Amino acid sequence: GRGFVGGAVCRELVRRGVPVTCLSRSDKVGAGGQLGPQVEQRSGVDALKPETFKALLPGARAVVIAVGEAPWTERTGGSKERALQMNGLTNVTVLRAAAEAQVPRIVLVGATMPTWALIQGYREGKEMAEAEAKLYLETSKLSADDCTVLVLKPSVISGTKYWGSIPLPFGVLMGPMRLAMRCFAGPCAWLESTMPSVFSGVLRPAVDVQELATATADAIEGKGRGFQVFGTEKLVGYTPGQE
Repeated sequence: GRGFVGGAVCRELVRRGVPVTCLSRSDKVGAGGQLGPQVEQRSGVDALKPETFKALLPGARAVVIAVGEAPWTERTGGSKERALQMNGLTNVTVLRAAAEAQVPRIVLVGATMPTWALIQGYREGKEMAEAEAKLYLETSKLSADDCTVLVLKPSVISGTKYWGSIPLPFGVLMGPMRLAMRCFAGPCAWLESTMPSVFSGVLRPAVDVQELATATADAIEGKGRGFQVFGTEKLVGYTPGQE
């Protein structure tokens, strides 16, 4: 919840009057900035250790899973094994614990990404998490009418990140490229289909972090819709109530 996406989701839910508990390992301010006094914040939670969070799940209205590491960490001191653990096993562990508690709304932050070998561990981890999410209705024993499992698959995410108390307006920097890719969506799609090993998942407009937060909040407040995936074509330009 203290990360870039998690912070935006917390603020959007608070704005709508939904009670929010943010779980994380650290009590420090993350890339999502200050969450405000209306968010209950709990530290010391490890996604790989269900005993640190399972007691909070019974009766929960929803669980939003925004756990992972950036794809480049696999090549900057990390490893494929760590990338699989941080982007795959963490998410799977939370999903299984939520299924056991029969939490009726699940939102998993995945990714639209290229097939490059450079980020193989990251990609396989995200795919592992999505595969587990597809099984949620079965493992939780909830019906599609009573449950929503939404996987969000943005490409690059834009918006304002925080380095301590310093705002970093990545949305301003990515804005022109986002506009260009939306204007030239046809040629970009053609390039992706023509050279998938190079361009697949790359030539997509950035998704604003608020669009992710809005889609998440709509899924939590809406009726049961079963399993769904929102890619960039659904997320870019997403507005409240758009389902």
